[in-house]
Amino acid sequence: MNPLVKHLFDFLAGMLTKQRLAEAGAGPDALKGAMTTMVELPTFGEAPGRWEFRARAAIVSFMRDQLGKQYQLGTEVKPGHEDETTTWDCSECTEAAYRTAGMSLCDGADAQYHATQAINNPLDGDLGFLWSDKRGMIGHVMVCTGEGTVIHAVGGRGVVEDPLHQWDGHVRWRGWRRHIDFARPPEDRA
Repeated sequence: MNPLVKHLFDFLAGMLTKQRLAEAGAGPDALKGAMTTMVELPTFGEAPGRWEFRARAAIVSFMRDQLGKQYQLGTEVKPGHEDETTTWDCSECTEAAYRTAGMSLCDGADAQYHATQAINNPLDGDLGFLWSDKRGMIGHVMVCTGEGTVIHAVGGRGVVEDPLHQWDGHVRWRGWRRHIDFARPPEDRA
C-alpha cells in the first residue's frame, strides 16, 4: 500500500476510534492516549463460493486436457494415474475430472446420474446425461464447460468438445445434474 494512503487511513481510523470513545462516555484523559492498532484476523478455511469456482475450473480444465484422446468402453484409471492414460470412456473421464478437483464421483453414467441433483441451468463442471435405449438406463455423461459447449468421451470420436445445443435437445436427453458438493440455490432446482 502507498505510504501516504496508509498514513491517511491510520489517521482516519484513529479519529473514528476517538469519536466512538467520546460517544461511549470516555473522558478527555482517555481520548488523549487513544490509539488504533491494525491487526489481521485469522481466516478459517476458504469461502465456499471461491472453493466451488476453483473446483469447477479444475473439472473443465482436466476435460480440455483430455481432448483428442481415444474412447474405449470400460476404461478404468487408478487415482494418481490420470495423466498416463491414452483412452477414456465417458464416465471414467468425468470421474477422473472430479477426482482431480478434489471431489468424489462414482463410476458409471447411470450411477453418476443418480448420485447428482437435477438442475435447470448448468454451470461449468455440471453434468449432462443421455438415455441408452439399448441398456434401458442412463448410458452417457458429458461435462458442461460454461461456454456453450460440452466435453465428453464418445465411441468412435474420442474425447471431443461439442456445441451444447447438439445434445440438450436430443431425443435421449435426460437433463442437467449437479454434484451434491456444489451449492444449489432453490430457484435452480428442477
